[in-house]
Order: sequence, then structure tokens, then C-alpha cells
Amino acid sequence: MNNVEYEVKYNEYKRAFNEYAENVFSEIKTPNNLADSMKYSLFVGGKRIRPVLLISSCENKGISSEKYLPYALAIECIHTYSLIHDDLPALDNDVLRRGNPTNHVKFDEATAILAGDALLNFAYEFLISNCQDENDVKAIKYVAESGGYRGMLSGQKSDKEKENAAIYTENDLSEIYRLKTGRLIACPLVVAELLSGNENIGETENFGFDLGRLFQFADDYKDVFSTSERLGKSVGKDEKENKLSAIKVYGVKETENIMKNLSEKLKNSAKSIDKSGFLECFIDSVVAL
Repeated sequence: MNNVEYEVKYNEYKRAFNEYAENVFSEIKTPNNLADSMKYSLFVGGKRIRPVLLISSCENKGISSEKYLPYALAIECIHTYSLIHDDLPALDNDVLRRGNPTNHVKFDEATAILAGDALLNFAYEFLISNCQDENDVKAIKYVAESGGYRGMLSGQKSDKEKENAAIYTENDLSEIYRLKTGRLIACPLVVAELLSGNENIGETENFGFDLGRLFQFADDYKDVFSTSERLGKSVGKDEKENKLSAIKVYGVKETENIMKNLSEKLKNSAKSIDKSGFLECFIDSVVAL
């Protein structure tokens, strides 16, 4: 698959997801502005990385769109809720997300908190309402674990604790990125395995963790060398807030070397996971400035 074919396929997956999500959320209404706040953050933009990975993986396994689209939507709702809360004053205190004002800036802090809670709750409500068999039960459980105290939330807590820390190690950074980013990047890949009836998820899960690590290293690198206009969010915040980052731990040159080596490792592994070449192109897109 070349880059042009990849872009076409990526946009096809993204369009299918957005149409599905818009149709589902057209039915969501509240007697106040809570629904507006939920929809604002969900539809204000975004690359839809997790839904795209899920759709691609499920299509490779012959899983129907009726089966996988509820998971694509639920995982994106969980991701979006995490961004809303992450941007709050108590955490990253950010004012820009996906090129637009963050939820608490657009609405207010209380509404943003409740909108995040509502998206999280909706994700599981929607998955349970579409649960049909034992494979679904296992997949839903994995989604919950990925976003919960054993996954993303623990990573976010450790990330916050390491701000301004005088003592830190490479292992600290690795564990934070495995939980904070890796769990929700691995999640769509593993869900595809579970929906297909495969419970031997170790290889796919580890691939997802490595992909999440590459994603976060690239994010740290772009925070230094990219722009707000290109990324759609504030840049330079890692240094400003003295966050534990790849640049802080390894420096620029070593971060570049790690990203290069990890990209090569992932692309070699991707050949056995995805014969279409889509994953290989996706890996290249992660590190592109």
C-alpha cells in the first residue's frame, strides 16, 4: 500500500465512523446543554485514530460493521472524555484542543466535568445494549480495563505525580506511557482479536503497547518542534510545566533514535498482523511532523 492508497483508505474508515457516530448522537438530547457539550468535544475534530485502527483490524478479520462500529464509537467516547478531563484546570489546564477551545472554555468547568462523565457512561451503556455473545462480554471487559484504574487512569495519575519530580527513571516514563497512552491504543487492536474469538492476545497487545509508546514519544517530540496550528493544541507545555517526557529523559537526539528503531520494529511486526500494509503506513504517519 502506498501513501495515496493509505490516505484514501484512512479517510474511508474515518468517514464511515463519523457518519455512524453522527447518526447515533442525533438521538441524544438533554433538557439542558449537557448533550451540546458532549457533542461539541466528540465532533469538533480529531484524527479518529482509535476507531480507524479498530475498523481496519476488524475488516481484516472479516468482522461485520454492525459488530465493530459500536466499539469504535465507545472507545472514541472514552478517549474524548479523557481529553475533556485532561484539559481541565486541575490537570493540564489547556485552552486549545483539536484546533478549538477546550470544553471547559467553550462551556464552563462544571459542564465539562459532567460532559466527560456522560461520554464515559454512554460508552458502556451503548456497548452493553449491543452485547450479543460471549465474545462481546470479553471485549467489553477489556475496554473497561483499558480505560480504568489498571489502565489509562492510573497512567494519567502517575503522569501528574511526576510533574516537577526531581527523581525519575526510564522505567517511570515507560510505565506511564504504557498505561496512559498504550492501553487505549492497544485496545482497538485487541478488541478485534476478541470479537473474532481469539483469546491469545499477548502478541497483539504488546504490539499495541509499543505503538502507544511510539505515539507518545512522537507527541513529546512534536510538542517541541511542531506548531499549535498543525497539531490543533498548545505546544511547549511539557517544558513549561516540567512534565516527565521523552525529551526530558532522553534528550532530542536519543528520542529521535528511539522513535526510528521503534518504528522499524513495529513495521516488521505489522507485516504478520496486517497483510494490506495499512498498519505500516499508519506507523509512518505517527512520526511524521
